[in-house]
Amino acid sequence: MAKCPACEHDVATPFFLNMDAWRWLTCPHCAARIERKDPRLVGGLMGFWLALIALGTLGHRYRIIAEVLMVAIFIIILLDFMRPQLQLRKPLPKPETTLNLSGPSH
Repeated sequence: MAKCPACEHDVATPFFLNMDAWRWLTCPHCAARIERKDPRLVGGLMGFWLALIALGTLGHRYRIIAEVLMVAIFIIILLDFMRPQLQLRKPLPKPETTLNLSGPSH
């Protein structure tokens, strides 16, 4: 469950890989269109993950430390995806041209 940014009510969020359900996510209380914020931790932690690969080549003890830290990073990233933060979806842009079907025909 996550909080709606418009009305602060709880919103049931779909599984993080179900992109179609995320596309149509709305708040059941205020009908606000909401979307998931981009996870901030993933980019920084993936860089640290790559550095741990190099650390694992230095010896047996460093390899064990690197593997433990990699598992911890994986769990942190997984928890970040499972508990998403929500933001309001931008409104759809207005069309530049409109189709007037009831007007006079030329």
